[in-house]
Amino acid sequence: MMINELKMTEIKPPSWTELEMLVNDLKKKHTNKLLTDVETKILKGIFDDKKYADLAEEIRQEEQSIKNAAYDLFKILSEQTGEKIGKSNLITALARWYRDNSQTFDHNNKPQTQQSNKVLELVIEVGIDDLTPEKIDKINNLIQKIARDNTIKPIMKLKGSIRLFLEGSEDGLQRLADLHQSGELQALLNELKSDDIPEIVVTKAEFTTDAKVIEKAELIKAIREGTIDKTTLQQVDLSGAILRGAILIGAILRGANLSGANLSDAILRGAILSRAFLSGAFLSEADLSGADLSGANLRGANLSEADLSEADLSEADLSEADLSGANLIDANLRRANLIKANLRRANLIEAILSEADLSGANLRRANLIKAILIEAILIEADLRGADLRWANLSEADIENAIFIDATGITPEQKQDLIRRGAIFGDTSNDRSKVLV
Repeated sequence: MMINELKMTEIKPPSWTELEMLVNDLKKKHTNKLLTDVETKILKGIFDDKKYADLAEEIRQEEQSIKNAAYDLFKILSEQTGEKIGKSNLITALARWYRDNSQTFDHNNKPQTQQSNKVLELVIEVGIDDLTPEKIDKINNLIQKIARDNTIKPIMKLKGSIRLFLEGSEDGLQRLADLHQSGELQALLNELKSDDIPEIVVTKAEFTTDAKVIEKAELIKAIREGTIDKTTLQQVDLSGAILRGAILIGAILRGANLSGANLSDAILRGAILSRAFLSGAFLSEADLSGADLSGANLRGANLSEADLSEADLSEADLSEADLSGANLIDANLRRANLIKANLRRANLIEAILSEADLSGANLRRANLIKAILIEAILIEADLRGADLRWANLSEADIENAIFIDATGITPEQKQDLIRRGAIFGDTSNDRSKVLV
C-alpha cells in the first residue's frame, strides 16, 4: 500500500539506509540523541510493512510497549516535518518532506553543490591488517551516505592505522569532520557497516594543512581527470594513490613511487614504469600490454587477470606477487624474481623466463607452450596440470619441482626431468630406475 501511494504521488521511495539516516537526523535535531536500538527495529519493521504484533514477537517486547515507543517517535517526526505522521504514512510523508527539503536539509542549511579544494584526512583503525579496494569502496559508500554527498571519494590511502584522504563537496566533508568532533561518526559507521568489515575506530577526521599531501592530492585528481602531461610523471610520489580505471597510455612513470596504489582496471598500455616502486600495488585487470616494467619492484603486487602481453619485466621483483590468470604472452621475464609468485592459470605462451627465479612459485595449470625457461630456477615450484608443449627447460634447476599431470612432455623429456630431480608422483619417479 505504501509503495503504491508513493507511485501515485511520483515520489521516489527511500532505501532503508536513507530512511534510517533521515530519521536519525530529524531525531537528533529535536532531542540531540540518535535512534535507540528499539526505535531502529521499529522503523525497520515499518519499512518492511510488518504488524506491531509480529514486530513485538520478533524483538521480544510487549506489543503495547512497541506502540508507545513508535508513538513517541512519530510525535518527534511530526513536529520536525510539520505533518502528522503515523505508521501508515511514515514512509510517504518522509519521502515527500525530503524531496522538498533535500537542497536545504544539511548540518548548516547549505546545498551540497560546490566541490571543495580541501582534503579531509580520515584516520581509521580496523581489526584487519589492511583494507582491500573492495572494502574501502564499502566504507566509502557508508561515508557518502553519512555525509549525504555522493561526490565524496578517497584520493589516496596510506598506512599508519589507515589514512584515507577524501575529496568531495565542502559541506559533505565538513559534516564528516563535525560528526567526528561530536563522537558520532564512528558509531554511525559501525551501525551501517556490513558483517565482513570489523569494528571501525575513527581516530581523526580533519582537513589537512600538509602542503605535500595537498599537492599530491591535486596531482592524483589531475591524473584522474586526464588534465596532466603524462610525460612529466617520472619519479613522482603516488604511493597509496587511488587511480582505479585511470587512463595512462604511454605515460612516463620511470622511477615513480606507486607502492600500495590502486590501479585496478587502469589502462597503462605502453607506459614506461622501469625501476618504478609498485610493491603491494593493486593492478588486477589492468592493461599493461607492451609496458616497460624492467627492474620494477612489484613485490606482493596484485596483478591477477592483468594484461602483460609483450611487457618487459626483465629483472623485475615479482616475489609473492599474484599473477593468477594474467596474460603474459610474449612477456620478457628474463632474470625476474618470481619466488613464491602465484602464476596459477597464467598464460605464458612464448614468454621468456631465462634465468628467472621461480622457486616455490605456483604454476598450476599455467600455459607454458613454447616458453623459454633456460637456466630458470624452479626449485619446489608447483607445475601440476601445466601445459609444457615445446617449452625449453634446458639447464633449468627443477629439484623437487612438481610436474604431476603436466601435459606436453614426451617420455624422453620425462625421464630427463626425473633424473634432474622433478617429481611426477608415480612409480616412474624412482630415480634408481632412470638410466644415467
